Amino acid sequence: MNRSEKRLEIKKLDEQLKEYEDDLVMLEETYKVIKLDYESIVKDVYEPTKTYDMTPLKIYGNDIYEGAEEHRKKIVVEIRKNLKDTEKFMSELLVAKKNIQKAIQECEDKRKSFEAELDISVS
Repeated sequence: MNRSEKRLEIKKLDEQLKEYEDDLVMLEETYKVIKLDYESIVKDVYEPTKTYDMTPLKIYGNDIYEGAEEHRKKIVVEIRKNLKDTEKFMSELLVAKKNIQKAIQECEDKRKSFEAELDISVS
């Protein structure tokens, strides 16, 4: 590979690095937003719904109480299912982040290698 081809390759690597870094920023921001929303749902929706006491409804009869309690349990199960899906997605975002970080490192290593070759050929 001649000097101009190496310079062109360095330029391509720089462009790829910029793209990877932009992707990494987007992933990090997305993860932060989802994590905040997730924590809010757990704190403000899931936990209160899970622990809500339906006992006061017994004054309207056992059927009303049992129906409300069953409905509450179904809601908790559905929320828990969606929280698990969100946890899985967040985990996948972290894996993608690690993969991008690895790709960035590989690009940087290639770039340094080409730069070293250019420096050697100048000497």
